[in-house]
Amino acid sequence: MKEVYGQQCLARCTISRWCQRYEARRINIKDLPCPGQAHVVTNSATISAVDELIRRNRRNITREIAVELSISKRTVHHIIHRKLGYGKVCAHWVPKHL
Repeated sequence: MKEVYGQQCLARCTISRWCQRYEARRINIKDLPCPGQAHVVTNSATISAVDELIRRNRRNITREIAVELSISKRTVHHIIHRKLGYGKVCAHWVPKHL
């Protein structure tokens, strides 16, 4: 295989590990969550802080909110869209049910 694929060839141990997983009937290609892996943690204090910033200035963007609260843009996006249910209309955050 190395003659055909060169440096891009997979290691023999990787292939055998994949075969073992397939034989164990694990066909999901996504990685299993690892212990200690960061998850999107949204506590009520963070959610209320994001909501307060949006209510003060509905033209805030996720990057500004993330910098001000020292959290990632992905977490801010998750809070705004999934937890608070806001959407952007004409550059303003508004509740989606309006």
